[in-house]
Amino acid sequence: MTVESTEAGQPGRYLRLFDSGQRFGWTYRDPDSLRRPFGEPEPQREQVAVGYENRAEAARLDHADRRRSALKIGGVAAACFVLSYFVGAVLVIVGVVAVLIGLARVALASRRLSSAGADLSTHQGALEERFQSSWQMWHHRRYDHDSRQEQWVRGLDAWGALPVGPDTRRLDVFGGSQRGREGFLTVFGTSTLQERPLIVVDLTQALICRELSVLAEAADVPVDVQLLPSRMAESSIIGGLAPHDLVHALVEAFHGDDPEAGRAARAVDTRILTQLCDALGEHVSLARLSAGLRVLMGEADDTKCLSREERNRIADDLLNDKNKDQVRDSLFRLMSFVHPLEQLGTAREGRGPGYLTCFAIDFGAGSASTELLADLAVQSVMRRLSSFQESAPCVVVALGEQGLQRRHLERLAQVCERRGSQLVLMHPHLRDAAEQMIGGGTVAFLRLGNHQEANAAADFIGRGHSFVLHSLTDTEGRTVNTSVAKTIGSSVSRGSTYSESVTRGSNWGSSSSTSYQGGDNPFSSSSSTNSGGSYSETTGTSTSVTYSTNESTTQTTGDSDSTSLATGRQRVYEYVLEPTQLQALAEFSLLVVERQNGGSVLVHSVDCNPNLVLLDRVSMAPLPQFDPVPAAQFQAPQSAALPQHHPGVPQPPYVPTAGPTAPPQPYVPAPQQICPTAPHQAYAPGVRSAPPQQPHWPSQNPPQQTGGGWTQGPPPNWPGQQPGNHG
Repeated sequence: MTVESTEAGQPGRYLRLFDSGQRFGWTYRDPDSLRRPFGEPEPQREQVAVGYENRAEAARLDHADRRRSALKIGGVAAACFVLSYFVGAVLVIVGVVAVLIGLARVALASRRLSSAGADLSTHQGALEERFQSSWQMWHHRRYDHDSRQEQWVRGLDAWGALPVGPDTRRLDVFGGSQRGREGFLTVFGTSTLQERPLIVVDLTQALICRELSVLAEAADVPVDVQLLPSRMAESSIIGGLAPHDLVHALVEAFHGDDPEAGRAARAVDTRILTQLCDALGEHVSLARLSAGLRVLMGEADDTKCLSREERNRIADDLLNDKNKDQVRDSLFRLMSFVHPLEQLGTAREGRGPGYLTCFAIDFGAGSASTELLADLAVQSVMRRLSSFQESAPCVVVALGEQGLQRRHLERLAQVCERRGSQLVLMHPHLRDAAEQMIGGGTVAFLRLGNHQEANAAADFIGRGHSFVLHSLTDTEGRTVNTSVAKTIGSSVSRGSTYSESVTRGSNWGSSSSTSYQGGDNPFSSSSSTNSGGSYSETTGTSTSVTYSTNESTTQTTGDSDSTSLATGRQRVYEYVLEPTQLQALAEFSLLVVERQNGGSVLVHSVDCNPNLVLLDRVSMAPLPQFDPVPAAQFQAPQSAALPQHHPGVPQPPYVPTAGPTAPPQPYVPAPQQICPTAPHQAYAPGVRSAPPQQPHWPSQNPPQQTGGGWTQGPPPNWPGQQPGNHG
């Protein structure tokens, strides 16, 4: 049975779902987060050298002081002019001299003040001119950098596929709503069909495989959808099975609802059906088995499925009367199970295999026959995988509320692993057999509304050590201190020193001498007398007067800002993912758990909404990885000439007359194709839209398939073998 597409329009861009590469869904990355910041800091105004300001301030204070001194001198001169009428013209001369001296001192201070102010203004102007030039060129470089970054970011994809690992042989998906599981099956199934055949066993009674089958048929993929039990006559779940495989499949399906199914009961049922198949010969069908069981029970059979010889052989030779009495309960149970399945596969003739095969339990209330068909479909897939030598397909089992026994699921997993088939189990809940099987392969979680299931999932993901913020202290303060001190002092010291010294002295003396001079006159002689005196007197007087004046002014201004931000972190051991986060997942959010070496856990957040392909910035390949943003390194440009009015560049308060050289921009990746952002559309199963331009199928050769089973080699109308316009 093939699902007919009743929606108007062509599948259009939904065909992008069939691009090569198995995927879980898409991960989102904000392209704006990849912007490379402009690493050059904004230029700042330079502070004027302290010496210029000190000289200007000192000149101002000296000028003000000399002006005050000049005013005082003017007052003294005026007093001298008034007193000159009484004393004389000498005071007039004194007043004029004092005025001239005061004016000279003020003129000298004014010249110093003008010179210091001119030096300060010249230095400030040079610094401001240099700042304005640097500011203009900095904004030009930043604008050029931001423009290129904007063009590059607008060309990046926002959604990228999360691929299925090449070594992923089994995937367990837990939780989710019907629409969420349908979206995942559509995304995963369409990407799988590009690589291998796909078998879907839909036991949800919600037909979540419908959208996948409709899209596959629109893409010219051979589709075979078998609805059970409404169209079980067209089903092939028992077609091609050998009698012993059919017997084992039926027995396991009959006991599929009993977790404690004994080997004895299963062995008895197997023995009865095996002997019955041997009696029926080569032509074994469920209708003939049902007729044979009725013969064993002694009931009338009007179906004409058995000939008279077969009925007699079954009634007389298969079991004796004693054995019939011992196994009567088993015969009645087998007849009750087989009777509703008599029409299974009777109208299958003329139906070829499908590259996509779906066994789906259709809408309707649950019944014993419906549950039996669900178990039988799984047993049929298992037997086919074990017996046929075809290329290994991918098997997806979407379990319903009733679920399957753990031993059946584990046996299916073993068969798929032995054959190299990929197995996907979609569990609606994380409980019972599903909770016992978690961890057998890659694990993914859809929304788990039940708190116990969310706790079990969080426990599986595990806990880890991390440092979390536990305290935050933010302190901000500002202190402004201004003090002005002025000291004016004068000192006059006058001293008189009088010194007088008188030295008086007298020195009087006389001398007399007589000498005999011999010769002819013996009486000759000579005599002399000396007398003298001296007197001295010294008087001295000295006077000294000292006058001094001093004045000092001190001005101090202090302005300080202080900001402190202190954070405290504490090491904790807690859930990697909290249970409440699993309960609050969006309908199409899928968390894929990846175990890494060393025991760490990496959780990928995926969106499995098929309508994402309608957006323009969605890639069917993983998003490219970029290196961390390097520190900006600048060099001098070739030219510093800049237009004074560049579009989009904010203008400084003053237009510089010249500017320094500007560094070039750091490396920016080549811009990709610019894709405008399209609005996100809500997911609606089966809705199609036709875009103005359809993508072309990639030229890819699918794996060759051997004959038999579900596939007969690659379908001739496989997408990529005969590309055409699907739009």
